[in-house]
Amino acid sequence: MSEKGSGCKARSAANRHRIMRNRVVAALALAVVVFFGWQAVAPHVANSATGDADVVSYTVRPGDTLWSYAQQITPENKNVGDTVAEIMDLNRLDSAQLQPGQRIMVPEEA
Repeated sequence: MSEKGSGCKARSAANRHRIMRNRVVAALALAVVVFFGWQAVAPHVANSATGDADVVSYTVRPGDTLWSYAQQITPENKNVGDTVAEIMDLNRLDSAQLQPGQRIMVPEEA
């Protein structure tokens, strides 16, 4: 009878070990999901070597293009392409396509 009892204890210990391992794996998986989920929704801060830039919100009107808007705010001695790139970076745009009604952040002074 004692042999049966020790076999149950060994299986019980193995089950506890397996349950504990599963809990640790689940906790680590949850931590990874929370971390990457937070990265997706947390506000991102843009750092610049030139310091903070003043920005304003602009609502895109029908017919607006990123290039035409950048031409309006870029000083004559500056490159319009640099302003376009800055606006795309500020708004994390993958393309220069704009949609009427879209709100974008633009530098107050390019």
